[in-house]
Amino acid sequence: MAETKRVLILHSFGREFAPDDAIVATFRTKLAEGASEPLAVYDESLDAVQTSGSDDPQPFLELLRQHFGNLPPDVVVTIGAAAGTFYLQNRDKVFPGKPLVMAALEERRVPKSALRAGDAVVGSHIDTPVLVGNILRVLPDTRRIAVVIGHTPMERFWVGELRKNFAPYANRVSFEWFNDLSLEQMRRRLAALPPHSAVLYTFLVTDAAGVPYEGGAALASLVQVSTAPIFGVFEGDLGHGVVGGPYQSQQRQGTLMAAAALRALRAQISADPLIQFTTEESPVYDWRELKRWGIDPARLPAGSEIRFRPPSLWDEHRVLIMTAGLIFMLLGALLIGLVWQRIRRRRAENEALTLSGRLITAHEDERRWLARELHDDITQRLAGLAIAAAKIPEGDSTPSDLDARHSIRGGLIRLSEDVHNLSYRLHPSVIDDLGLVEALKAECERVARAESLRVDVEADKLPPGLPNEVTLGIYRIAQEALRNIVRHAKASIVKLLLTLSDGGLRLAVSDNGSGFEPEVQQRRPSLGHASMRERIRLLGGKLDIQSTPGGGTTVIAWVPISKVAS
Repeated sequence: MAETKRVLILHSFGREFAPDDAIVATFRTKLAEGASEPLAVYDESLDAVQTSGSDDPQPFLELLRQHFGNLPPDVVVTIGAAAGTFYLQNRDKVFPGKPLVMAALEERRVPKSALRAGDAVVGSHIDTPVLVGNILRVLPDTRRIAVVIGHTPMERFWVGELRKNFAPYANRVSFEWFNDLSLEQMRRRLAALPPHSAVLYTFLVTDAAGVPYEGGAALASLVQVSTAPIFGVFEGDLGHGVVGGPYQSQQRQGTLMAAAALRALRAQISADPLIQFTTEESPVYDWRELKRWGIDPARLPAGSEIRFRPPSLWDEHRVLIMTAGLIFMLLGALLIGLVWQRIRRRRAENEALTLSGRLITAHEDERRWLARELHDDITQRLAGLAIAAAKIPEGDSTPSDLDARHSIRGGLIRLSEDVHNLSYRLHPSVIDDLGLVEALKAECERVARAESLRVDVEADKLPPGLPNEVTLGIYRIAQEALRNIVRHAKASIVKLLLTLSDGGLRLAVSDNGSGFEPEVQQRRPSLGHASMRERIRLLGGKLDIQSTPGGGTTVIAWVPISKVAS
């Protein structure tokens, strides 16, 4: 089993003090990810030495020795300038020969002369004038900058450095320093800042009243009351109430620290100390703070990143929108397909309607031709034969010959009449000669004579110029209705009405016959009814068949003639 490696983290102010807490969190994660052997990480803090009021380090050094006993740490990592300086001064008294990684301190706080071979430094270089330059670029009307910083020796060092580095801006803005104030006094000052003010929050470990603040507690308290936008220095402040700008990446520092510690654990010792400093990253701003303080994003430096922007409708519902779009596309394709099918169906129906009309027209033309042939040729020839037979001299014919001659002559006459009737049924020439009303009367008289029916006809005077297809269609419907009465109705009285109604021609044929069940007729439609409905459809009219068992039947047909001049 691999030997457990021990890492001691020596903190200047404790594990939860900002901004070092974010650096240490990344360090721990990256160290665990990169280690090839088990790790044991220990945390100690100089708080015990700093709060004891004694300058004697021996009690704390003895505490460290007892804590580790005969198994000293394989590498020591110091966090902050205070811890780094303390350990450099006492390393030979507690863990001699062990590699050191100094981290979370600024370049100006690194005692380079005290470093040894195998040591490593991961620090930062803070370009302090850039902090003020960022504020004036984003808020060019700024006249006052309140600088928030604490009261520890480390923070007092930075007050001196900042005052010196900010001096070139003294003719443009005034600086108000909060290092001699308690947190409550700072809150009151920030709540009463005049217009055209800004706040630069560096770090606040301990205020002038000696109260320490861990994590982001101090910053959160100041954000609640500030009447001016707050700008920060470190990456961890973003998202907690600061506007933003160029920052020191604590994640990058933590990653570099872990790499240096892993090299030390693997005994990859260099002849000279390894010193690395991070600088400001590309500017990053909080979209919420820009909106809160009315800062125009156009003022931000080129290449700036804006975080915490609410997702757009597309970003937030991309999958839903894409799914809905796909569904709409499919529905659109389906709709187009249905419309196309409807167009094809209507086209087919129109073609079928046209074909049906042509078939009926061709049928009527053929019937008209046959009727004319029968009437003009066959009937005349039969009549001629009958006349010729009548002229044959009887002479010495026997009675049987005379009977045969009379029988042939009578047969020819009857055959001529039958052919004439057939010709009339095929196409009544009276329609062409005398019009629809006379043709209907003639048909009714023929049926009445043939079937011993009483057929009453009532007809309005029709306007001249009715289309042939209308008159012929009405006649055929009346003819079919009379044929059905003769075949099925067992009626004794039939009434036919032809009237002008609602811009059209209305035909009603009723009888007092046996009638039928309409539902049964719909399930078993007859060819005659189908023929009537097809003719009405071609004429753009309406057909209604009313019937009750024992109550007779009425066929009502209506076709439009509104466009025909009366």
